[in-house]
Amino acid sequence: MMCMAEKIPAWLLTGFARSVAAEGGTAPRDVAESVGTELAQRWMAPERHFHNLEYLKTTLENVDILSEQARDVEAIRLAVWYHGAIFDVSEAAVERGEAGLDVLGSADYAADSLAELGVGEARIEKITDLIRGLYRHQAVEDIDAQVLSDADLCVLAADPQEYLEYLRDIRREYAAYDEARFISARSTIIGNLLSRPQLFWTHGAAGWEEQARENLRAELERLEKTGTTGLDIAGAGAEPAAQTGATPETAPTSDMLPTPREGTPVETATKPETGELPEAASRDQDPEDTDEPNEVNPYAPPDEADLGSTLENVAEAMDTMVMKALKPAEVGLKPLSDVEE
Repeated sequence: MMCMAEKIPAWLLTGFARSVAAEGGTAPRDVAESVGTELAQRWMAPERHFHNLEYLKTTLENVDILSEQARDVEAIRLAVWYHGAIFDVSEAAVERGEAGLDVLGSADYAADSLAELGVGEARIEKITDLIRGLYRHQAVEDIDAQVLSDADLCVLAADPQEYLEYLRDIRREYAAYDEARFISARSTIIGNLLSRPQLFWTHGAAGWEEQARENLRAELERLEKTGTTGLDIAGAGAEPAAQTGATPETAPTSDMLPTPREGTPVETATKPETGELPEAASRDQDPEDTDEPNEVNPYAPPDEADLGSTLENVAEAMDTMVMKALKPAEVGLKPLSDVEE
């Protein structure tokens, strides 16, 4: 869990400002970095046990891992930054059935914020469409939406130990839910996910499918047989820490615990192929955080001046379980993120 006292890495803010500029933003770099700081602080709110700054960094890494297949990777990066801007797990939100990441509200927030940064209407529409696509993780045939969905859902394909940690964090994050309500919503979400013909859309994420389904089946079987999450979590079922951000304005999102409405999975023009694939990024493999002005984050969008410093690009469900993307065989990874549809 992140705390507000945690330092925001300089490379993360630099990467945000670069993405804004790449999408046509006219605001000065220091202004863009200031907006990035405010967004990062939202991700660091104390009630965010899973959807926190670590999750943000990991999802950005996953996007980078899948970036060879993307058409507009900077728009995807900005969608990652903004898709969790609005978050509420208070008891009141639970009673309204709106607890968790408010993806649709976050898209509206992104539109206003990006406009203030000087991004044009067409680019704002592209970014907010990507964010709204996470509402049900129906990636349609847009490859950028598919990359974002896969990067966000990749935690489903985590190794068993990391998947267990993910479940614990999600349960802590939704402590306002009593056990029975949590299990009911969770079971419905898992059932909906398993009924899909495919969880991942891109070629780079095709190798996550089997492990993700194995994790989901094992979790659902445990919930149905025991009637309990089996997670020893202090505070679960009690009211969570006070919320510091805005309240959601829309129905449950893909990253929310409340049971979503049934949706029809969208088939892509080309099914993912199989073959040797990279592993997803792990939350504990982030670049070292320093204050050095010249430090280079291998996952940050490059400036023309430091293109040579960046890594070569290679081909993310309880609330909305998600896993991490895969890196090439030379760089070991593990999935991480979350999805609840």
